[in-house]
Amino acid sequence: MKMFQTFDIETRFPKPVLTIGNYDGVHFGHQRIIKRVVDKAREISGTPMLMSFYPHPHSILEPDSYIRLITPPHIKERLVEGAGIEVMFEIPFNEHLRSISPQSFIEDILIGRIGVAGVIVGYDFRFGKGGVGDVNMLREYAREKGYYFDVVGAITLDEEKIGSNRIRKLIMDGGVKKANQLLGRPHMIEGVVVHGVNRGKNMGFPTINFETVFELIPGNGVYITEVEFDGKKWPSVTNIGYNPTFDGKKLLVETHILNFGGDLYDREIVIYFHERIREERKFKDMAELIAQISEDVEMAREFFKERRTANG
Repeated sequence: MKMFQTFDIETRFPKPVLTIGNYDGVHFGHQRIIKRVVDKAREISGTPMLMSFYPHPHSILEPDSYIRLITPPHIKERLVEGAGIEVMFEIPFNEHLRSISPQSFIEDILIGRIGVAGVIVGYDFRFGKGGVGDVNMLREYAREKGYYFDVVGAITLDEEKIGSNRIRKLIMDGGVKKANQLLGRPHMIEGVVVHGVNRGKNMGFPTINFETVFELIPGNGVYITEVEFDGKKWPSVTNIGYNPTFDGKKLLVETHILNFGGDLYDREIVIYFHERIREERKFKDMAELIAQISEDVEMAREFFKERRTANG
């Protein structure tokens, strides 16, 4: 996939079919739109393209209500490419971009610089200075200038509208199982294994401590997870929280990998979240905590056993 962070490109791609949006999460609904772009480009022997923005426009337009990104840029790029996009514009969202009128955005950028043969967007897409450009304006220009245009309506799953804000809230509240359904894949975070205090090892459940720059960490609690490194995924249990039993003050992400005893210090790993087992809570003593961890681990073993059975 070719990446650009500017509209000033010299390359002219054949018959660009473009979608535009934030695409945070590249969720199930986004995937539907991207598939339509890819299918249309294939139909006309064109080039499937996606235009996104960074930082997220909300961080500029509404800084007091800034949202955490579901997918950092490098993850979004990977998912977009995997969905079939061949050219991606990741345009800096700055004052210059904000000042462009919707008419200039269409005439100068979409038509003049990119040379779109088709534009496909979601029903609520808005653009241009003050956000006054909408799908109706794009449709009128399409009729006048002769490019293909299509609008994708709200995508639902089990009669529930799929949207990044909904997914974001579910993850922050610990509802990763439902969030995964809307994402179309497990929510994940990447990071590095760091040294801890070996408390888990002393209790018979060695854990890896994890630091990440990912913004959207699931809410406090205990989760059934998988840890990926060296191209292999390992069943695991992850605790996110402050270790209230030990009066902890720092938010920790600690993972016990089932049937693994190796050294992962300073290694980069990925954690995939499948299901929340329980909330984090304070235990009266070490024995009670160990008993609960044993139950958590057994629940994880059962989860993966059932999944193996279901997958044949």
